[in-house]
Amino acid sequence: MKIRNKRDVEKLDEKIKTELGIDISKYHNEEVISNFLELLIFPRYILNWAIRPIFIALIAFILSYFLIDLVHIQYVLYTIIGFILFLLIGFLSGVIFLTWKIKTDILNALTYSIDILKSVVSDINLTGDHITKENRKDVLLLLFKGITHIITIPTLSNVISDKIPIIGNAISFFIRKTLTLFSNKLNIEEIQLSDQLDKENDESKILNAYINSLTTTSNSLENVLNIVSKIAQFPVKIILFIITTFLMFFIYLIH
Repeated sequence: MKIRNKRDVEKLDEKIKTELGIDISKYHNEEVISNFLELLIFPRYILNWAIRPIFIALIAFILSYFLIDLVHIQYVLYTIIGFILFLLIGFLSGVIFLTWKIKTDILNALTYSIDILKSVVSDINLTGDHITKENRKDVLLLLFKGITHIITIPTLSNVISDKIPIIGNAISFFIRKTLTLFSNKLNIEEIQLSDQLDKENDESKILNAYINSLTTTSNSLENVLNIVSKIAQFPVKIILFIITTFLMFFIYLIH
């Protein structure tokens, strides 16, 4: 079952309640997710990963006055041009650090979902009458999708949108789309898990088999996120390199 919109999420929630008798929303732990989201709250999040590089760049700009011999008009030129270049370098560095942090937090959100899955599975009988060898993996996939779309995504989206001004909605949209893509991607991994689950009757072994599969998929997604992150950062790094080179050349000329 692929999730594309809110209506699909509602159908997913109803399906879990009807077929498994489980209310996923009750596993929402406000204290746990508050601790998890503590680093996402503005202004600490933005200050640590976006604004701090700008401060460092400006401090470097101020200190550079003590290292460069300037006279007369050179002070004016360096103050104007140097300030702009240092500011751009700090800003672009902040963008690079921020995108890296967002990628890391997405992976942490997936880990949070998997931890909830363990709690849910511990409350149901994986070898009972309603869960057979034939539908066992489908049930677990259904549960993980429910956790991701009913708990993780809404909570992350709401907190990020509320706590991070200006770019909060953009970050929330990116995280929501990425987690949705991941939950839908789990269907691809079913074949790898099928044979192992069909051979098992022990509940703990079944859970371990599925968690191992989720870990493998998480690692695959991490690789994908690394690639996406590098692609997103590439033009920023190119511009950063050009500006840094120009700054060094400018200092060489004016020195």
